[in-house]
Amino acid sequence: MTYHCSMREALKNLFSKQITLEDGNIYFYTVQPFELNNAVGNLIAVLQQYTLTKKDDITGLFSCKLYRTKDGNWYDFEEPASMDEKKQIRMLKSAIDAKDNTSVFD
Repeated sequence: MTYHCSMREALKNLFSKQITLEDGNIYFYTVQPFELNNAVGNLIAVLQQYTLTKKDDITGLFSCKLYRTKDGNWYDFEEPASMDEKKQIRMLKSAIDAKDNTSVFD
């Protein structure tokens, strides 16, 4: 089982981007297109879907998806359940924004 967890970590490192939050927590994330459709199935927009996993979380308990428009605005499907979750999501969004803004100049 240890090998499986190590392989999972290696794959996350290989195929994911990484951000570090103000509180020191590290997250891996991937980005892929997400089609937003209306009730009858017509395409409304294509968003960027960020799938985030906390480093060293081998249980997969902390995993979330965030959505952003091509203009860089965040799109929330639902409100966070608690103030702690709201704070964590705000820090994740800020860290991604900061990384994307610095990547432009690298």
